[in-house]
Order: sequence, then structure tokens, then C-alpha cells
Amino acid sequence: MAIQLAAGSFIIRNRSTKQASSLAAVAPPEFVPGTLRETSRQTAARYTIKDCDATRSSTCTDCGKIKLCLSTDDTKNPIQDCPANIPYCSMSATVTGGVCQKIPDPTVAECAPAKSTFTCTGVGFYPDLKSCQLYHYCSALGAVADDYECPGGYRFSSKANGCALSSVACPTFTCKLDNPDAVYQAYPADTQYYVYCSYDRTKSPPSFLGAYVLSCGQGAAYNPATDRCVFTCPKEGLFVDSANPRQYYQCYYLNGVLVPRDMVCAATQKFSTADNRCI
Repeated sequence: MAIQLAAGSFIIRNRSTKQASSLAAVAPPEFVPGTLRETSRQTAARYTIKDCDATRSSTCTDCGKIKLCLSTDDTKNPIQDCPANIPYCSMSATVTGGVCQKIPDPTVAECAPAKSTFTCTGVGFYPDLKSCQLYHYCSALGAVADDYECPGGYRFSSKANGCALSSVACPTFTCKLDNPDAVYQAYPADTQYYVYCSYDRTKSPPSFLGAYVLSCGQGAAYNPATDRCVFTCPKEGLFVDSANPRQYYQCYYLNGVLVPRDMVCAATQKFSTADNRCI
């Protein structure tokens, strides 16, 4: 079919064009954000559930569900999830009975959310050593990480700070007990990261304690030959180390070559990209 436009021009719509448009419409995006993994809300009953017996207006049926006592016939009383902003059900001593609140019931250990097992070694996004679909965000050194999960067909990308479409198999990482050439090991999927493998060497044989992912920060890469991070200057100026906001790079020309100089702010300061200085 032809559609006439001004000045006698035409657009020809044929089947192949329609098919291409259709395929483009359903093509998955290249980058998507990961889904924040909910801390494990227990689904099994964790309370001594009491039927609605005219002594309370509601009761908890598990860590996140509340039953409203609207009828003497308990089978007719509705049960619903607590709202997202107050997701935990807790039994109060008042006539109200069950109430939804922001924190888990302190008297029921099983209702407490599970904490991330990832160790934060700096600030920013970090990959998971066991799964390319998982990644973690750390707000500070030693903070409790937020865990994210990519959908099927996607894997963590430091360039996107999220999930990138990929058909490449996830590489495996294995800690080496003996690594005589370096303190750290390269992370196989992304040169921005490197890994410290910890062993208790007082035992024979040494026992594995854990693996810790470290970041060189955006714009920098770990070099196994020198066992250090190397920042690539995009231009002259000052640039923050995204993995450690106390540190920054001064990029300048030396003999015609753009080189970085490692700089550090005072202990009580951080480098501000907006102010282009330590504050």
C-alpha cells in the first residue's frame, strides 16, 4: 500500500518493513536495572494463631499477613499481605491485636530479614563471584549490601551499573591457595574488579576463609602484571575514585602523554565532583 505525502512523494509499506518494525518492537532492551532482592519474608506460620473471638480486631497469620476479624465465622474473615511500606505483621497486646509495621516482630526471630552475605570493600556496585545474574550495591566500606538480581538473559555490567543483555556463558572464578606473583587475583569477567582470597595459613593444610571482591573504580582497571589498579585519564582534570570517594586522580600531560597522579583527601573529607575539590 502506498501513502501519498506532500509534493507527490510516497512511502511504500511492504510486508518486510512491517515485519522489521514488529521485531524491533519486541526486541529486549540492551540494558535494564536489576531487581532488589527482598529479604526473606517467611511464609510459614510463625505465630500461635488465634481465631477471631471478639477480643481483637485482627490477628497475624504469619510474618507478613494480617487477618481482619470482621465476622464471628472465622472462615469469612479476610487475610491480606501487609502493605509494602509496612510489610511486617506483629501481635500487639492491645485489643487491636495484629498490626502491620515497618520492622519485623522483635519477638519472632524467623521474621527478621536475612542480611546480605556479601562483604562491602568499598563504595559502588560489585559483581557476585558465584552468579553473573547477581550483583551488590555498597554505600560504604563495611556497609550491609543491597543485593540485586538480573532477569534471564542478562548479566551484571559495570558499564551500566545494572544488567546487560548477554548470551556469553558466565565465567567461573576459583581462588588459588598459592599465587606467588600477586596478592590479588584478577576477576575474569571485568577488569574493573579484582579478588582477594583469604586463607588461614596457621593450619595445615591452610583453610579457606573467604573471597573478597574489590573495585578499581570506574575508569580504572586491575593489572595482574603490577598487582595494582591503573586509571585511564579521559582528559586533563580531577576525577574521583568511585570506589573510594576519599581518593581522586589528577590527570595532566607529562612529555606529551596524559598521565594520572593518585591523590587523597583528608580523613574527614571526600572528593566532590560538583565542587572539583575535597570537601
